[in-house]
This record gives sequence, C-alpha cells and structure tokens, in this order.
Amino acid sequence: MKLKKICLLVLLCLSTLSSCVWFENYDRRDVYLHAETIPRVTIPSDLDKPEFSDALSIPNVIDSRNIAGEKLVLGLPQALSTTFGVEQIVLKKLGDTRWIFLDTPPASVWPKIKLFLEEKNLPIQSADPSKGVIESQWLTAMSGDASEKYESIVSGDAWADSLASTQHKFKFTIEAGIRSGSSEVYLEQKEVPLNSPVRRDTANWSGVSDDLDLENEMLRKLAFYLGEHINTSVVSIGAIALRNDKTELIPDAVKPILIYRLPYNRVWATVGDAFENIGIPVEDLNRDAGKYYVNFEENIVDEPGFLARILFRKKKQIVASDQNRYLVKLDSMEDQVQVTILKDESTPADAAVAERLLKIIKESSS
Repeated sequence: MKLKKICLLVLLCLSTLSSCVWFENYDRRDVYLHAETIPRVTIPSDLDKPEFSDALSIPNVIDSRNIAGEKLVLGLPQALSTTFGVEQIVLKKLGDTRWIFLDTPPASVWPKIKLFLEEKNLPIQSADPSKGVIESQWLTAMSGDASEKYESIVSGDAWADSLASTQHKFKFTIEAGIRSGSSEVYLEQKEVPLNSPVRRDTANWSGVSDDLDLENEMLRKLAFYLGEHINTSVVSIGAIALRNDKTELIPDAVKPILIYRLPYNRVWATVGDAFENIGIPVEDLNRDAGKYYVNFEENIVDEPGFLARILFRKKKQIVASDQNRYLVKLDSMEDQVQVTILKDESTPADAAVAERLLKIIKESSS
C-alpha cells in the first residue's frame, strides 16, 4: 500500500513538471500579433439588444516619429492618475463657468455622484453613464439665498410647506479631464415657479444655469462629498467609455503638436497653470499673440505630476540661457487650439524635446 502511494506521488510530480514545461514553451505572442477583429454577435430581432461600447478600442498605428524597425526600450506604463492622494479635487472657475476637477477617472467618479444624490434626497430622473449625464427630478425649494434654497431642497420638506415658491432641476455632466485619469464635473440648474406647466422628465437645457449662486452652492457641497469619499473603491463599468477628447498629442519627427479642443481663453489659462504647477519659469508672455517664453531644461523633470511639482523647485533651479529658452506658441484653428514648441519665431525646437515638453504641459493641466 505504501509503495502504491509513492508511485502515485511520483506520477503526480512528473505530470506537474511536464505541464510546467508545456506552459513555459507555449508562447502565444505571435498568435496575438496576428489576431483579427471578429464581427459582433448577431442578436435575433425578437430579443432585447443591449448597448455595446468598445471600452478597449485599438487605434491605428501611425509612425509619425519614423521609428519603424528600430528597437526601443519601453518603461513602465503611465499611472492611471498623476497625483498621489493630494490636491485631488479642485473647484475651478473661468468667467461664469464653474466645474470640479478630480484626479480620478470618470468610471470612479460616476457612482460617487449617484450616491451623493441618493444621500441628499435628490431623486434621479435619468442617468446615462455612457454619456456621463445625470438629471434630477424637479425639486421643490423655499425662497431665500443659495444656501437656504439648497438646504430646503435636500431636506425634502419644502414640498409640504406653504411658503415654497420654486422648483429646480439639476443636470450633472461628468467628462474625462485634460490630464490622463482625471475627470471634470459640470452642473446646470433650471428654475421655474412652483406648479408651472413643465415637462416632468426634462428641462430646457441651454448650457447656463438660471441661478449661478445655487449652482455654485451645489457644486461646493458635491466637491466636499467627493473629497470625503475619494478613496472609496467603486467603479461604473458603463462610465469606462467616457474618454478624453479634449486633448491630443500628435508626435512628429519634426514638429509635434498638442491639440486642445477647448475655447482659447481656457487653453491660455490651462497652459499657464501647467507651467506654474510643474515649476517651469515663464520669462515673458503675450496673450494676444498666443506666446509663452519659458526656460525648460530637458532632464530636470523626471515625470509630470504632483511629486514632480513638489520636488522640482528643491531639486534644481533652471539656469536661464539661450539653450534652455523656448517659445510655446498657441494658435486657434476653428474649434481647437494647437500648441507647438519653437526655438525662435521661425525655428521648430528639437522634436524629442518639444514632444517631452508638450507631454509635461498636457499631464500638468487641469
């Protein structure tokens, strides 16, 4: 009996060893490289058809740097977020436009906003994670300043109070931010007199709130709530499809370009803030001409992000010189702004240096 157990043990060991060898020698890399796209599953017309979204779409490869055939050493992939738990949430304002900036992906922000609405007695009329839009129901409020209106709405008691005078509807929009792994949250508020004949399922959204003070109060409360729950591990699969379409870095062997699909006023402010965030000195600027004159030393910043912003000034000071001086040019092109790096008014900077500086600007933007 003992001999049988020993033989069985030996056979199991040999089987395990042979399996390890088989897995070690079975290399699927070539299989993956030659894999092709297959059509979607065809669902019969009499069955429900779910909405499909390609969360992991593969872009076409364009050899803009002319590096085809070269052997490259790749580093670690870029972090999902460029900060490390500090300054993750900021209320930003440009003109009458306000929004919340978060160094957290939209898929993580979406469920937290839904929890905020639930906890604050703000019933949801509709929610579409693929578009990043949540609309509340029409909510009754008392008269007063923004704080009093907000408190009467979230208390849920205004509907039964004879002094209630208005009803409000809120539209929250969650978008991917400029920086990788970041989000932006916008709010639009509509207000009508109580018992007005309005459609209960929607509102006349125009892009501008009827009460900017109430919009600001709601955003402040939401930002505080998100700050308290920023580390809660919850993700919306539906909101993964929200991708960054505000910026695009186009590499090139001669003149790389950073594209912002935003108004010029915001791009100008964003680029200026990026220089301040990362600690790149601005020697001069001309807003009307779209020019920043900066000193940038290629090897002084290892990685864009919060740690670099903290360590940058303490590690080394950039020496002002013609070698380190660059012209960052902003040009409006229809519905976008293009950012390029020049050595002077007519000479493009070295492509590798320009691409690195543009990447730093992009990843330091908010």
